[in-house]
Amino acid sequence: MISKILAPLLLVATLSATTYDENYKVIDLNETTPANYNVFMHGDFERIIRFDMISMDGDNDNNSSAQIVDDVVKKVKELQDDGKAVKVTIIGHTNRATDDENELSIDSDTYANKIQNWFRYELDTNSSMEISEDYAKEIKDEMLDENLSQDILFTEYRGGLDQGFSDATTEGRDLSNRVMVAIYVYQPIDIDSDGDGVFDKKDKCPSTPRGNAVNSDGCPIDSDGDGVLDYKDKCPKTPKGVAVDTKGCPLDSDKDGVYDYKDKCPETPLGLKVDPQGCPLNSKLHLNFKTSSDKILQESYPEVQRFAKFMEENPMYKAEIVGHTDSNGKAVKNMDLSQRRAASAMTALIAEGVEASRLTSSGRGELDPVASNRVPEGRRLNRRTEVKLSY
Repeated sequence: MISKILAPLLLVATLSATTYDENYKVIDLNETTPANYNVFMHGDFERIIRFDMISMDGDNDNNSSAQIVDDVVKKVKELQDDGKAVKVTIIGHTNRATDDENELSIDSDTYANKIQNWFRYELDTNSSMEISEDYAKEIKDEMLDENLSQDILFTEYRGGLDQGFSDATTEGRDLSNRVMVAIYVYQPIDIDSDGDGVFDKKDKCPSTPRGNAVNSDGCPIDSDGDGVLDYKDKCPKTPKGVAVDTKGCPLDSDKDGVYDYKDKCPETPLGLKVDPQGCPLNSKLHLNFKTSSDKILQESYPEVQRFAKFMEENPMYKAEIVGHTDSNGKAVKNMDLSQRRAASAMTALIAEGVEASRLTSSGRGELDPVASNRVPEGRRLNRRTEVKLSY
């Protein structure tokens, strides 16, 4: 039934390459179609791939259309695997219809011409359209059998409208019974699926969450170069070279709230409050006493209250209260006085709510002056208490 033509005969001028490049309208084969209705493809195409015509002359049954169909199917699947959008056109043709009365007979009354008219070839327009439709549908069915999608296959039946070969001979008319197949490859559409401003065809990271800054390849940015992309980075301004966790934040090994790269005391015990440099908080206790007395001056009681609050807010601390004196008097008496002053400070703190178990006291007498004992102001500064914190 079907054979592939290897050597075309004389082409008729009405068939040209542009016939298959026009913008036709696709029709439903079940609807009535005007004889001259142009039905073809429409769209913006990257390229058109044409295949050898398939002869439908019915003279042999060697099924030579199979190779062409296989070539079409293979090419379509190859293009689709590359992400291309395609359509396949299958156009049925027949030879020219001869229902014009001037073509039905030879204008002569001679006996010879009458005999010639009896055998003259004739094909009316309706029959021509029906046959070309059958041709197109037959090839389409072969492609469907090869699992091409119905959605990309478009058939047209042109009857004898586009003559490819001379109809002066039987062989020429048979060659016009053919099917033309072409693949139309659409121009790539510029799509930006993730809305990052980089089209999919150039986007190396096509699933970037919306609203995130990307580079020219469409990939999220890591502004601080810490290995964590900005859209996941909870600390997007980490200094270069600083070790970070999975959230992009600098490490805080001792969990004191101060990042390691800022922490001057990186092994602070857990739970101990620290200063901005990551070191345990420190505090002093400056109490003034009457001369030769362990009685705390009234002006120093706010300092007692302040230190008691510090101890309350930092329950991990213990404190040793150390008493000091000036150099007036005997050294032995001054040592005893310094111890009594430390004990007095400790009693005052306990009265403000500090647990006794967290406090100890000791005296240093006149051994550790902080100012000159030769002047009154220096001696006043030396009559003091200090505190040593531990945890």
